[in-house]
Amino acid sequence: MNRTSKIIKFLISIILFTFYFNTSFALSSEWAVGETSKLRLISPYSQNSSKNITIGLEYQMQPGWKTYWKSPGDGGFAQNISWENSSNISDVKILWPTPIKFEILGLTSLGYQDNVTFPLEIEIENEFQDINLDLHVNYLICKEICIPGDARIFLDIPAGEKKINHNYFDVEQALSKLPEKDFSRTYLKNINANVLEGENLSTIQLQIESEKIFFNPEIFLHTPFGLPVVQHTISYSANNKLITAEFDFNKKLISEDSFPLEVVLKDINHNFEHLLSAQITKDISNSTMNTFIFYILISLLAGLILNVMPCVFPILSIKLMSVFTVDQGTARVSFLTVALGIVSSFFLLGVCFLVLQYFSFSIAWGMQFQKPYFLIFITLIIFLFMMNMFGQFQINLPQNFSNITFAGLGNKSFFKDFFNGFFATLMATPCSAPFVGTAITAAFTQNYIIGMSIFLFMGIGMASPYLLIALFPKLVNFLPKPGIWMIYVKYFLGLLLLATVLWLSNILLNFFNIYFLVISLFVLLVITYRRKFPLFKNTITITSIIFIFFSTSLQKFQQHSSSGEEKDWVSFFTVDIDQLVAQDKIIFLDITADWCATCQFNKINVLNSDNIIKQFKENNVTLIRADWTKPNERVNLFLEKYDRFGIPFNAFFSKKFPDGILLSELLSEKEIVNAINKIKYE
Repeated sequence: MNRTSKIIKFLISIILFTFYFNTSFALSSEWAVGETSKLRLISPYSQNSSKNITIGLEYQMQPGWKTYWKSPGDGGFAQNISWENSSNISDVKILWPTPIKFEILGLTSLGYQDNVTFPLEIEIENEFQDINLDLHVNYLICKEICIPGDARIFLDIPAGEKKINHNYFDVEQALSKLPEKDFSRTYLKNINANVLEGENLSTIQLQIESEKIFFNPEIFLHTPFGLPVVQHTISYSANNKLITAEFDFNKKLISEDSFPLEVVLKDINHNFEHLLSAQITKDISNSTMNTFIFYILISLLAGLILNVMPCVFPILSIKLMSVFTVDQGTARVSFLTVALGIVSSFFLLGVCFLVLQYFSFSIAWGMQFQKPYFLIFITLIIFLFMMNMFGQFQINLPQNFSNITFAGLGNKSFFKDFFNGFFATLMATPCSAPFVGTAITAAFTQNYIIGMSIFLFMGIGMASPYLLIALFPKLVNFLPKPGIWMIYVKYFLGLLLLATVLWLSNILLNFFNIYFLVISLFVLLVITYRRKFPLFKNTITITSIIFIFFSTSLQKFQQHSSSGEEKDWVSFFTVDIDQLVAQDKIIFLDITADWCATCQFNKINVLNSDNIIKQFKENNVTLIRADWTKPNERVNLFLEKYDRFGIPFNAFFSKKFPDGILLSELLSEKEIVNAINKIKYE
C-alpha cells in the first residue's frame, strides 16, 4: 500500500510538472542574451484558439542604450524579423510604439531606450493546431558605440481554449503606447499633406486640425526613402487647434512622384498615426510665399500699432514737434536716422532673442522689464526727457560726438536721433499690442530666417511714421503753424512722461522699498540742478555719490514689502488648475505684470468693469491671477506649453475645455461673455 501510494504520488508529480512546463513555456521564451541587451517573446495567452494573436517582443537594454524606430533617421537601422522556420504561421507584423528623438555620435535618430516591448501581430494558418514560433531578429543598439544584435527566439503556444496569463497586462501596456489609427477615437478633425518641390528642396507640408489644443507636438515621418531627421517649422492658428508643419529635404532624397507617407504626432492631447498618399507638386513658390507674406504683413501691422501704445506715443510726439524747429532737409535726415535706429534695434533684439532661444534660455517679449537695473536705467532716461520737456535743462551730447556724420552732414544731433530710435524700441517691448503676440510667437516657432524677417519688418512697421515724414516732409504742413500752442503741447508731453516715470516707479516697488525711490528722486534732482549747487558741480563728485548710493544701500532698499492678494483673485502659485477643473470649476486665468501696459488696459477697461465682475460672480468663475512682474519659472513653463512668448495671457478652463479657451491679447467684454456662454451651453 505504501509502495502503491508512492508510485501514485510520483505519477501525479510528473503530470503536474509536465503541465507546468508546457504552461510556463507558453508564457515566455528564454532570453536571447547579447553584450548589452537581451530579448525574449512573451505571450498573453497560455493557449490559443483564434486566427490572430498579439504577443510581445521584449527588449531589455542596459541604461542609456537605444534601439531604432522603423525610420531610424540619420544613423542606425530598424530591427528585422524573419520567421521562415516557424510552423502554423502565415505572417508576423511588428507594431511600433511612438518613438523619441535622440542624438548619438552627432547624428539625430528616432527610437527607444532602456526597455521597450514591441507588440507582434501573429497571423495563424490553423487555429486548431499548436503554434511554433522560431524568430530570427537582427537589430542594432547604440550608445557611444553601436553593437549589432542577432537573436534566435523560440516560443510554443498550444492550441486550446484561449486562456490569459500574467503577461496579458504587459502586452496590453505595450499596445497602449501605440499611436492611435482610428480618427473617431482621437480629437483630430482633419489631416492633409502636400509635397512641394522647389529648385533644390522638397517640402513635406502637413496641415492638422484638432478639437483640442496642440502643445509643442512632436511629429515623426515614415516614408520608403529613409529620410533624415530634420528641424521642422510649425505655425499655429490663433486658437492653437490648427497647425501647419513643414519639413525640408534635399529633393534628391524623394525619388518618386507619389508615395505612402506615415505621420505620427504626439503631445499631451494626441498620440496618433495616419497613412496618407503623398503627391509631389512641382510649384512650391505660391504656398511658401503666401505664408511668408502673411508673416510680413502681420509684423508690419504690429510694429505700426506699437507707435500709438502709451509706452511709445510720447516719444513719437516729441519727435514730430521737432519738425517745427528745423528746415525740411535736416528734418528728413533726422527722421530717417530715427527710423534707422528703430530698425537696427529690432534686428539686434531679434538676434539676441534667437541666440538665447538656441541655447534653450526662457525668452519672452518684455523680459528685460523683469530686471531691476534695466528699470533703473530706463526710469533715469525718461526722467531726464521729462525735465527737458519742462524746460529745466537741455540734453547736450559731449564734444567727442560732434564729428559724427550721417549722409555727409556733420551734425551731432544725428547720434541723438539714432539713440532715440533705440530708446523707442526699448519702450515698446512691454507693450503687447494687437498682432504683436502673433508676430512674436511666429518668430520663435518658425525657422531662423523667418524669425529674423519678422523682427526686421516689425522694426520697419514701427519706423513707418518716421519714414513717411522723411519721404514726404511737407506732410507737416497739415499740422497747425508754430505758435504758443507748442509750449502747452510740450508741457502736456512732459506730463505724459511724468506718468511714465510714476508707472516705472510703481514697477520698481516690486524690487525696492519706498525709501529707495525717495533717495533716487533726490539724486536725480541733484544731477538736474547740479549747476546751482557748487558742491555738486564736479562730475566726479556726482559719479562718486551715485556709486556709493548703489553699492552700499541696495540690500537694505530691496527689503520691500510685498502687496497682498487682490480681492476675489487667487494666486496662480497656490492652486492647481487641473485639480480645480476636475472639481467641475470654471476658471479664468490672467497672467499679467506691472510693466505690461496692455495688461493694465485690460484690467481697467474690461476685467474691472461692473458687467464682467457681475458675469464672473453669477457664473461662479474662479479667478486666478499670475503676477509675472518678476521672473518665475512656473509661469515660463506654462506659457511655453501654449507656445506663448509674451503677455497678457488670458484663458478660461473647465471640465468641457480642460485645455483652455484662449482669449485675444486685447480683451473685450463681448469676448469674455461669449467664452462663458460657450462653457455653459456647448
